[in-house]
Amino acid sequence: MKKIFTLIGAIALSISGVNAQMPVQEGNVIIDPYIGFPQSNASRTQPDNSTNYKLNGGLLSFGGRAEYMVADNFGIGLDINYVKSGSNYNLADSSLLYSVNSGFNDSLVINSYNWDYTAKKTRMMVRLNYHFVQNDRVDAYVGFGAGYKMVSRKWTIEDPNGTSDGLEQEKSLIPVALRIAIGTRIYFTQNIGAMIELGAGGGALLQFGLSAKF
Repeated sequence: MKKIFTLIGAIALSISGVNAQMPVQEGNVIIDPYIGFPQSNASRTQPDNSTNYKLNGGLLSFGGRAEYMVADNFGIGLDINYVKSGSNYNLADSSLLYSVNSGFNDSLVINSYNWDYTAKKTRMMVRLNYHFVQNDRVDAYVGFGAGYKMVSRKWTIEDPNGTSDGLEQEKSLIPVALRIAIGTRIYFTQNIGAMIELGAGGGALLQFGLSAKF
C-alpha cells in the first residue's frame, strides 16, 4: 500500500512543474462513477468443517462522486457507494444416536446446516477535495469525506429438514462513514478521462473508474 501511495505521489510531483492550462477550474462539475476493490468482508475466512463455502456479493463495491469546483484548486461534493458482503456455507453437526432401550450407542447422526450471512452497506459522504497538482491532462487531489452509513444485516440458519430461523438488523453499530484519500484524474479529451483513488475508510482501498467534466 505504501508503495502505491509513493508511486502516485511521485507521478504527481513529476508533473507539478509543468505550466499548462488546468484541466479543472472554478465552476466545473466533475462526475466520477467508480468500482471499488477489494471490499471489506470479515466473513472471508472459511470456518472449519464447512463445505460449499461461497461469498455473498463478490469482491467489488460500486459508487459515484459528484464535485463542484468552488475555486480552481478546491472542490466540494457528494460521494455515495454501495457494497454487499457476507458468506454462505454448510456446516456439519454430529451427534450420537440414542435408543430408549439401550441408551447411547456408537452410531453417529451427521446433520448439515446451511449458514447464510449478508450485509448491505450504503455510505453517503460530503467530500472536500484539495487539488494540489494540475496540468492540461492530469488532476491530482487529496480528499476528506464524512457522512452517514446505513447497514442492513441478515443471518439465516437452515436445518436438514428445510426449516430456517433468522435475524435481521436494519442499523449500524457506528452509523458514521469517514474517508481520507489521494487520487488522480487523467483526461483523454477535454471532458472525459479516467480516475484512480486510494483511501482509508468509507469504502474500498482502491477505487477506479471514469471521470466526466462539465
